[in-house]
Amino acid sequence: MDVALFVISENRCESSSSIAHAPSTSQGTFDQSFHLKKVKVELPVRVDFVGGWSDTPPWSLERSGCVLNMAITLKGSLPVGTIIETTKNTGLSITDDSGNELSTDDISTITPPFDSNDPFRLVKSALLVTDVIKGAFFRSAGLRIKTWANVPRGSGLGTSSILSAAVVKALLQISDGDDSNENVARLVLVLEQVMGTGGGWQDQVGGLYPGIKFTSSFPGIPLRLQVNPLLASPQLVKELRQRLLVVFTGQVRLAHQVLQKVVIRYLQRDNLLISSIRRLVELAKIGREALMNCDIDELGDVMLETWRLHQELDPYCSNEFVDKLFAFSDPYCNGYKLVGAGGGGFALMLAKSGESANQLRQLITESPDFDVEIYDWGLFLSN
Repeated sequence: MDVALFVISENRCESSSSIAHAPSTSQGTFDQSFHLKKVKVELPVRVDFVGGWSDTPPWSLERSGCVLNMAITLKGSLPVGTIIETTKNTGLSITDDSGNELSTDDISTITPPFDSNDPFRLVKSALLVTDVIKGAFFRSAGLRIKTWANVPRGSGLGTSSILSAAVVKALLQISDGDDSNENVARLVLVLEQVMGTGGGWQDQVGGLYPGIKFTSSFPGIPLRLQVNPLLASPQLVKELRQRLLVVFTGQVRLAHQVLQKVVIRYLQRDNLLISSIRRLVELAKIGREALMNCDIDELGDVMLETWRLHQELDPYCSNEFVDKLFAFSDPYCNGYKLVGAGGGGFALMLAKSGESANQLRQLITESPDFDVEIYDWGLFLSN
């Protein structure tokens, strides 16, 4: 079994004009003999079974964390991506899939802090943390950057972090930097501090590394991560595909708003919160063993307890609609939960059998009470 072990340093933005940059391994050297170059990076999204919250600072800097998650395609495609190409004309052009556009010849204006309403703060932050904006690149060339995320807003699938990973990886490729998953995951943590959103490590790890992963973090500065891919048998993959429903609830809530509340409770040393996250870490280990033993029923038990703990951590992680959906689905399921921080977005429903999954799919689709979408999904196994 391949294991990825890497270190994440704590980098902090010191002021609006001074930014902590990535290690020298991330810095690309621009080839003065200019030639046009085009890079495309597409990534899956991630669904988390258990362990979320143990990956977020300050918990992850002081205590061990474990997350069990999975990289998936939606509707047969990789939903998150970017195309970056060099141009002979200097300057920067950015477009996204919402129709937003930015063109500038003055790269020096790209400095934090960024407005929370700036649609391009993610790309701007990526340019900073990769040092592309700092080097000689823009003195002799320009960049055209296009991004997209074919996922509903507030999905809970880690889209923002995974899009950050795609842009960082593409920038490093186009500038001949270190585009390894380890380095990209490290830089995304820095990027999210620059953006001001914060966040943990599980989203970018979930999207960068294929398949099902059990990832551990070890406390301290620098933070160390160990990514352990689970070698899923064909039978396990088949059974998961038959039994697991990936459902967009239509409810929307932004993760960083939830994160702030949980961080405050942790800093206050809330005993219930600390015991709940400790239990999530233990459940991640139990979930890993269940999947290694092809015991999907036990994974369902883990998901149910995880969902209960998430509601203890944040009473608003569910709502009346989600409660009603889960109550309706309960007779057909071993387990269910919302992905990510909850409050809306996508739900995972693990049916008792393939037949139960088909029955539940039909009942939900035909019910006038649930305006939801059940997505076709696939386990993403290779980059």
